[in-house]
Amino acid sequence: MLVYEITLKIFFIKDIPIPLIYGELTKYIDSYLAQNQCFLDLHKRRSVKGYCFDLPVRIEKGMKAYRSGQIYQFRIRTVDKALLSYLMDGIADHKTDAVKGLTRTVKQIPRRSVSSVWTLTPVVLINANDKGYWRDCMSFEEFEQDLKAGLIHQYEMYTGEKITGQFPLYDQIELQSKCAIGVPYKGITLLGDKLSMQVSEHENAQKIIYFALANGMGVKGTRGFGFLGYRFG
Repeated sequence: MLVYEITLKIFFIKDIPIPLIYGELTKYIDSYLAQNQCFLDLHKRRSVKGYCFDLPVRIEKGMKAYRSGQIYQFRIRTVDKALLSYLMDGIADHKTDAVKGLTRTVKQIPRRSVSSVWTLTPVVLINANDKGYWRDCMSFEEFEQDLKAGLIHQYEMYTGEKITGQFPLYDQIELQSKCAIGVPYKGITLLGDKLSMQVSEHENAQKIIYFALANGMGVKGTRGFGFLGYRFG
């Protein structure tokens, strides 16, 4: 299993307020996938998708919206070679009412020891008891347990490989956000956090984090959440 990263240059047809960029990029990707029955079925299926994306990075001080007529870029990562091929074939020619593709390039993220990761977009957890945002209903230790359990579950569901035994996922974890980060989503506001990790050298930890580079950390990686920056050891 290898992680591939597509960098897309895009053009905004209209101004997009920063909080709404998640939805516009989701619509851009989803509407392209929907043109192919196989990937339309994947989109509709409740499963681990094996891809995620980040946001355009050029945000200036005081900026409230991505500006129409400007060129930006964002990244899509995936471990699915069929999806990679389909995206490379035509997403740069795709267009919505807000976003027009321009060019795309791709690189492979090598399988090397990952020393640290950090979230470039907020990580969102949905706890099993549906009690809402974690800071309101659980301790940080419980948050850590849920985060690790979710990462293991997603890896197992996608690869079919069972992870057994106790092992450290990381040597250190730190919250980077002092309070919840709210993002509009389908008429509600999802609350997430920024965090960083010093990743354990344990074989299982390395496999799980490498997969998370393509799938995102937490839930809704296909909606722009939990996209990871990384550093090799």
